[in-house]
Formats: sequence, structure tokens, C-alpha cells
Amino acid sequence: MIDSASPPDFATKVRRRMAFDRNPLFPVLQDKLASKSYARERGVESARVFWVGTDPEAIPFDDLPSHCFLKANHGCGWNILVLDGQVYDYGNGRKLCDDAGRLLDRDLLEPYALSREAARARCHQMLHQVFSTEEWAYTRITPRIFVEEALEPATGPTLTDYRLYTFDGRVRVLSLGSPGYRKRRWNLFLTPQWEEIPLTAYREARPDPRPTKPVAFPDILAAAQRLGQGIDFVRVDLYATTRGVRLGELTLYPEAGKHGSPTHCPRFNQWLGDGWEVPGWAQ
Repeated sequence: MIDSASPPDFATKVRRRMAFDRNPLFPVLQDKLASKSYARERGVESARVFWVGTDPEAIPFDDLPSHCFLKANHGCGWNILVLDGQVYDYGNGRKLCDDAGRLLDRDLLEPYALSREAARARCHQMLHQVFSTEEWAYTRITPRIFVEEALEPATGPTLTDYRLYTFDGRVRVLSLGSPGYRKRRWNLFLTPQWEEIPLTAYREARPDPRPTKPVAFPDILAAAQRLGQGIDFVRVDLYATTRGVRLGELTLYPEAGKHGSPTHCPRFNQWLGDGWEVPGWAQ
């Protein structure tokens, strides 16, 4: 429900988008396959795709790279890891990684192992699910399964997810994430100048030590600006990899507009919402 009795903060505007905005571009942006073409047209590359299909029985397990992921294009966190021929229920990676974000040793991964038959069954299940009926763009995506390369971090033991909150091409703030961050329940919000934004209340712990700015950060900012140009708001998730900056995904409905998001700091949430000029809604 849209709360009109108080000034609209960021989450309120996400919920308004969910309820009313039917921009035909949104299903393209939310589709994990179609968004790759959208990004490439704007000079931003994504992870390579080795196979796409709608029949999980046709997944060519014997011909896949030794390290890759099975994903669905119409959901979030629906990820299956393929590692040296073995398949694992990966999800968002938190369960399968250590505190540094590295994959656990093989014996510790065993509880998450799937047979190929179970992996195919999981893919069948995903193909027949709608990730969220409240998040309109997901209901307009034709479901497909695809196999995507496993990206390697430019530095460090694990990929960091740079999540840039971008308003018509202007990056207002970014947060950081990774499987290791999720495991330790860390998060951090930074300005585009890599300065920490102090909050009045914290939902997650702050990383210790504080991460250093990546060498590729100017390229990350530039990529987010290009991808967000002409869109009133989109969160652009990017990685710094051994092959350059790569798109993770484009997010239109962060946390589905949950009250008190993206932080527990009302002042920050209001400030972030104030920077979002929603078409047709007086600020």
C-alpha cells in the first residue's frame, strides 16, 4: 500500500513503481538475459552465456565449463553451481562460502550437492514459477534457463557486488555486497567519492576492515551512468573482474519496497527518496 500521509521515502517510491509503473522497458531490464543485450548496446559487457533453453532435459552437462552457473532469467537467487562436473544448490552463495567469500572445501560442499536429475527438476520448478506477482516486470518475462560463466575477481578472493543507486544516469550512492558480506551480515553505503555515509541506525554490521576503492571504480561509475541514463531509477549491480567491469544485474524493485529499506536509518532513506524524481508524482 502506498503511504501518502508522510513524505515519500525511497521504499515508498519503490512500492509506487510496483503498483503503478508499467514502463515497457522494465521487463527487459529485469530479464537477466535481455538485460545483457541492453547493457552491451551501452558499452557494458556481462558474463558469457554458454547455453539457453526452456527444456532442462537438454542441459549439456558433459559439455559445460568446469566452473559455471545454471540460472533462471526471471528470478533472483535462483542459482545452481557447476564445479568440476558436480552440481550444487548455490542460491545466493552464503551457505557455500567461508567468511572471506571463498567456496568451501569440497567435503564441506557435499551437503549442498545435487544430482543432475535433481538439478534438472529444480530448473523445471523455476520455469513454472513467477518470482513475484507484485513486482510487475517479473510477470512479463518469458522464463528460460541459461548457463553463465563464473566470473573471476580482479583482485582478492571473491567478487564484490557494487550496487549503484542510479537516478537518470546519476549515481547518488552505492552499497557493497558479496557472498562473504552476506555470510557475515555486512553492508556499507558510500558516496560516489568513496566516502562512507554515516547512518543513525544500522541493519547490518560495517565491514572490518573497510574495503579499499577498486582500481576499476571510475569505469564502474561510468558504466552505471550509461546504463541508468533515461531511467528515473535503477540499481545497477556491477563487478570488477579479470576481464574488466561486468554487469551483474539491473534491479528495479530493491527489497520489494519493504518498509525501512534499504537501511534502518530513516534520514538516509528519506534523503535517497528525495533524489528520485518519479514521473507524474509531485515531489
